[in-house]
Amino acid sequence: MAKDVIPEIAARYLVPEEKVREIYRQLQANNGTQCQFTCDELGGPVQWQPGVVMTSRWEDHALRARVDGLCSELCAIVRGSDTAAPAAFKRDPGTPPAISRVDLAAGESWWPAILGQPSSSGSQNGVRYAYFPERQRLLVQQGARIDAYDTGEHQLTGVAQQQGHSRTITFSTAEGPVPVEHLKCVPLG
Repeated sequence: MAKDVIPEIAARYLVPEEKVREIYRQLQANNGTQCQFTCDELGGPVQWQPGVVMTSRWEDHALRARVDGLCSELCAIVRGSDTAAPAAFKRDPGTPPAISRVDLAAGESWWPAILGQPSSSGSQNGVRYAYFPERQRLLVQQGARIDAYDTGEHQLTGVAQQQGHSRTITFSTAEGPVPVEHLKCVPLG
């Protein structure tokens, strides 16, 4: 029997469990393409689809990131974690993720505070990234999983995501493109 992860997700995003179940049911009905709901803990009316978040507090970027994290995580579950993850994010068996989860309180970012503020961050198709050049770290989130990568001497300047059955993500540098699978997955600490 599969474990019910909804209570854990609700607690992590500080949203009532029944509301998270409602969002999950909406995403199940349309294979994770969109949802629309009202939730006081998320500022009232919300509309979400991969890459687009609309809330009543449109300038509250932390709230929008929280909504996107919640909905993206539920979407990944609806689509199945193995099929939802781009090929570049699949690890060999026994290789642990850099971070298994990040606890979000109201108003916090999805990345750990110890990294400070990224020089750039964004999302495409349910995959979020944040780049911390001073620490030579790139964080990539797919669903509930966050992987940390050592960027070494690379100075990342852009991102592109290829669609299709292999869905890959590539970062631009002055030396040319660098696929995320060419970066070393490292522990955060």
